[in-house]
Amino acid sequence: GCLTNHLKMVIDSLLLDKNVFVYHSIWMTFFWLLHMPMKNGGMVDFGWPSGFTLMSIYYFVTGTGNFWRRAIITAAYVFCGVRFMVGWVGRHGSGREDKRWTLWRERWRNGEGWFGIHIPAINFFCFYHAQSFANIFVFSAPLALAAHNPNPMGWTEVVAIAMWFGSFFMENVADLQLAAFKSKKENRGRTMCSGLWAYSRHPNYFFEFMIHVSYTLYALSSVTTTTQLLQLLMLPALAYYFLVHFTGVWITEQSSLKSRGEAFKRYQQSVSMFFPWFPKPLDNKIQ
Repeated sequence: GCLTNHLKMVIDSLLLDKNVFVYHSIWMTFFWLLHMPMKNGGMVDFGWPSGFTLMSIYYFVTGTGNFWRRAIITAAYVFCGVRFMVGWVGRHGSGREDKRWTLWRERWRNGEGWFGIHIPAINFFCFYHAQSFANIFVFSAPLALAAHNPNPMGWTEVVAIAMWFGSFFMENVADLQLAAFKSKKENRGRTMCSGLWAYSRHPNYFFEFMIHVSYTLYALSSVTTTTQLLQLLMLPALAYYFLVHFTGVWITEQSSLKSRGEAFKRYQQSVSMFFPWFPKPLDNKIQ
């Protein structure tokens, strides 16, 4: 009927490549299987960026659109993916599980898992594939759009490139500031609240979010249907959800509250959680 035809048109207009779906599902399942003998749930932090790095190369190779449009966005995705992977190896090369994942395990065993499931392995499977499907259906959208747009590049792409460079630079500044703070023995157990960290409790996550906003802007001129536009606009929304409520801010702050207690609570009261803003003055100095 008419409804069936309309639904088929919507599905056909989705930015979904069957090869990417199959490969990425297998890829993240491999890392899920690998995390069990390694006893390291953080393998997802290597599987996710390596997956979207390979995904971006696939769209570049199979794309038929403007060469420079697809080359630039592929380079951006690959650069970010490699940075994530190198950073992960540098932080967790010893094989020790990040305390965030230990905290997730505790919560899952206490009945706060997916669908009320207590078994960590099943919860990790859901967790890994939530990120896998996010890559397949949403984070791939700018790549898919750019790969098949034959038109010359315009001003939106130029603005997006500038936004990407600015966001990438500031994310690295935030990470370097935190690394320098942690490298000093006298700061052990204390809260970083200077530099960019005086304006946002998670400036690294905020600028990572802005990188995804730049991808969205970059692909905007390549949209041809309303369905594609909606799918593309899901990118910044989903990036925000993942970074703030799923894999980033929320679980990181639970861990910080557990290890730093009242000092971190004062930091929360003074400094904006995500979007940078001027801090609120407090009577007691944050330590």
